[in-house]
Amino acid sequence: MDEKQLNVDITTNFMKYNDLLTAFLKESKLKGSSVFTSPNRGQGKILSILHQTPSISQKELVNQLDMRPQSASEMIKKLEKKGFIERYKSEEDQRAMMITLTKAGKVVSNQPGDFQPVFLNVLTMDEKQQFNRILEKLVSEIEPEVAKFRNKQ
Repeated sequence: MDEKQLNVDITTNFMKYNDLLTAFLKESKLKGSSVFTSPNRGQGKILSILHQTPSISQKELVNQLDMRPQSASEMIKKLEKKGFIERYKSEEDQRAMMITLTKAGKVVSNQPGDFQPVFLNVLTMDEKQQFNRILEKLVSEIEPEVAKFRNKQ
C-alpha cells in the first residue's frame, strides 16, 4: 500500500471511529449512563481549558468553547459564583476581561471526573501512550488552522 492510500485509509477509519464514538456517547447519555459524564463538557470544559491555559481572555475562551457568547458567559458567571474562577481586566487592553482559576478551581480542574473511556481498554498502556502522542501531534497541527477560521468570524 502506498502512503497516499494509507493516508486515505487512516482518515476514513478515524472519521468512522469518531462517528461511532459520538453515537455511542449519545446513546449512553440517552440511556442515563453516568459512566460517560465528561468533565470536558459545560463548566467542566471551561475548567479544563483554564487548567491548560492559566490566564485567558473571555473572548478567546468563548472561541475555544465553540458556543454562543451568552451561554459561555452564563457558565463563567456560575463558576465565578462557586469560587472556581476569577475575572479581571487585562493590563494590555482594559476592555478585555481575563479569566483565571482560583486555588479551588485548580483543585477541581485537576480531578479526572467520572469519564471512564472503557473503549480504550482494548489498548495496552504502551499503545495508549503512543496513541496519545499521535493525537497530540495531530491536534497541534490542526489547532492553528481552526484558529484562523474562528478569528475570521
